[in-house]
Amino acid sequence: MSKKILVIDDDYNIAKKSREELLQAGYEVVVAYCAKEGMEKLLAEKPDCILLDLVLPDESGFKVAQDIKALPEFADTPIIAASLKHEEVDKHIAAKSGITVYVEKPIDYIRLLFDIKDVLGN
Repeated sequence: MSKKILVIDDDYNIAKKSREELLQAGYEVVVAYCAKEGMEKLLAEKPDCILLDLVLPDESGFKVAQDIKALPEFADTPIIAASLKHEEVDKHIAAKSGITVYVEKPIDYIRLLFDIKDVLGN
């Protein structure tokens, strides 16, 4: 059975590319385009890993990560943040927010797939 990845990104092109790359790698993929939709799909789909944009139209990705980690059912679900923010302070805030891995945009999908395999332990 394949692992399920939830992609939360408001950029349609990035979400589409992420979905294509993850499907090609054998993952099941669910996409959400805002924080609210992401939380709804999180609860409905119960993903094994989350690829989260840090800049969303309705909420900070840091806050979304904190909200996810506050739910006991998802406390151990790995979150990979993808962001245009390249400052060290953002990486520090990400770690404090419960984010497992921080990747910079544009996304290097070869590296991302290694990161996903690593956090999922496969």
